[in-house]
Amino acid sequence: MSSSAPASAPAPVPLVMQLIVDGASSTSFGWPKGPWMAQSAHAAIAAIQTSLDSAATREYVSSANLESMHKVTLQTPAEGKAKMTLPQLSEKLTAARAEWEKTRNAASEDADEFPRHFLWIEQPENVPTCLAIAPNRKPAALKKVLRPCTLLKE
Repeated sequence: MSSSAPASAPAPVPLVMQLIVDGASSTSFGWPKGPWMAQSAHAAIAAIQTSLDSAATREYVSSANLESMHKVTLQTPAEGKAKMTLPQLSEKLTAARAEWEKTRNAASEDADEFPRHFLWIEQPENVPTCLAIAPNRKPAALKKVLRPCTLLKE
């Protein structure tokens, strides 16, 4: 007997936020882990606040999703050809977002939205400590920009 039930639609790609620290700075300032965690929290909240008009952000912070938020902590390359600072990464993300805004189709899927980001600069030290990317479904253009970054394991 064959089933006539319609095939279910594929589940959407889960939302994620990327928190990125400078691969060189995290050890050079001698700060304990606690302050670095606080910097990441500041950056994440700022990224959420500056992207509240995004459907992805509203979905991410909805009461239905509060217990399933997903974040990934990355670091920029500290050495070699791919070496990159947080301000340099911020510039690349800003350029990619501007390109997306220029070419976007009003009817395009939210999954294709290139997310906003926020670069947290700790004061009074004036040190870029964390770059947070607003909730997103990892569009291809974002993956390309973040390719040199690696998972922070320590």
